[in-house]
Amino acid sequence: MNIDILSFLPGFLHAFLQNLWMAFIVLLIGLILGAPLARIVHCKYVLHTLVMGFITLLRSLPVFIAMYIILGALTMNVSINESNIFSIPVLALIGGLCFSSVSGAFDAALDYLKLRDAGEIRQSLLIVPNIFRLFVNLASTTAVGAAIGVKEAVNFALVTAEQFSNNADRLIIVSFVSLFFVSFVLVNRWLLNMLVKNRLGN
Repeated sequence: MNIDILSFLPGFLHAFLQNLWMAFIVLLIGLILGAPLARIVHCKYVLHTLVMGFITLLRSLPVFIAMYIILGALTMNVSINESNIFSIPVLALIGGLCFSSVSGAFDAALDYLKLRDAGEIRQSLLIVPNIFRLFVNLASTTAVGAAIGVKEAVNFALVTAEQFSNNADRLIIVSFVSLFFVSFVLVNRWLLNMLVKNRLGN
């Protein structure tokens, strides 16, 4: 059985939509929590020291470890191979990614507030590409969900690869998926950098 990338691609891209919607949900949660926390720190409210400690904790815990901690807390006798949109693995992945999302949104919002108050209005608008950059990073990081059975692009590719007895075909699939995710990040970063340069140059 030989791999046909053209027949593999539609299913893979459909699975990648799962990565995108999970990243969007995580980004939304990050903005809802991160922006108010940034304001607390910026305005030096009573809890600002506690908030900084909390953000430091979020930054220090890797997504993979956070995901497994949450998975262990959520699941007892529940199968991790569920495919529901609200399955335990999906919730664990979203929860793990929220660590990065909240801290990333916090940083972007805090920079915006500082630049705005300093009168650097144009510079403060960099919050928009910064948030999109955060979304791109989250979308690529959702691939770690394949380790716990989340039905997304990498999981789809691995399941497809298992259907081939030829190691060369499996290698082609893995290489294609790796190249796809790297290209997704690099192309979006390049477009963002071009957009920022053009906006700041006008």
